[in-house]
Amino acid sequence: MNKALNAVCPILVQFAAVAREGQITRAAAALGVPQPTVTRHLARLESVLGVRLYTRGPGGVTLTADGEMLLEPVEQALALLLSGVSRLEAAGPGEQRVSLAFLHTLGEETVPSLLRTFGEITPHATFSLIQDSANGLLQRLADGEAELCLTSPLPDDPALNVVRLGVQRLVLAVPEHHDLAREPATALAAAASEDFVTLEPRNHMRNMADALCQAVGFEPHITFEASGVSTLRGLVAAGLGVAIVPAAPSPAAGVVEVPLADKGAYREIGLAWRRDISLPGPADEFRRFVIDRFRSEPFTVRDGIEAGGTQGEQDR
Repeated sequence: MNKALNAVCPILVQFAAVAREGQITRAAAALGVPQPTVTRHLARLESVLGVRLYTRGPGGVTLTADGEMLLEPVEQALALLLSGVSRLEAAGPGEQRVSLAFLHTLGEETVPSLLRTFGEITPHATFSLIQDSANGLLQRLADGEAELCLTSPLPDDPALNVVRLGVQRLVLAVPEHHDLAREPATALAAAASEDFVTLEPRNHMRNMADALCQAVGFEPHITFEASGVSTLRGLVAAGLGVAIVPAAPSPAAGVVEVPLADKGAYREIGLAWRRDISLPGPADEFRRFVIDRFRSEPFTVRDGIEAGGTQGEQDR
């Protein structure tokens, strides 16, 4: 059994070893642990659980029915822990992992661009990438699954540090042969009589699209609802409606994205992390890198994000 695992949960490791070996002496020898220590740990486990786990006989020990009941989940838990420890050991001391959560729409160019540049200056860093909706991302941050979160809207949560990175303009996606496709920009009211394809209810982008339509005096006629922006672009290309979407680095085939001239036709993009946890070195380096990158490139547009205007860490 892995030494680190024996140090983390010795009682369970020793319980499983005794069950496997059938003798306390052999189990102790296999683990490199004094026999009295194993005996004491087994007695403590039985005391905590309030059941007898073994019967002792001339040939060794045998699991009771309660012991048999406990053995399988213990072995499953130890196998899962051993897998995690083995991955950490295989990674070696030079590898540094950052867990980054972000919106699906930021995965087209923003996140790959940031990772590529960061990798050039920090070659040993690796990433666990998590994509989800805005609410899902914040939940993963709260649960500790993610260390950093690139999201919109800016979270209004006093438990989080939030930095505004920039704004992402919203556009009207129309089929390439649509009358509005030839316009350099348009007011949303010009599409009031169109069929709309949109995201599912309770999605933040859906709420923004509905609010923009209401602000100019109409309720959109919705023909299809989808779970992702890429699907919306596909529906638009098929001529099934128009859509309010974030500007993309390059529109999908058959789609023209017409900038919206309406007030409020944008969303803020921010970086968030928990206040109550100190970010480990690699995550903190990446946090600083992202903030500096957007501050230093005020005219760069990635995934339609107009960088710059960073307001610093905000109490939200």
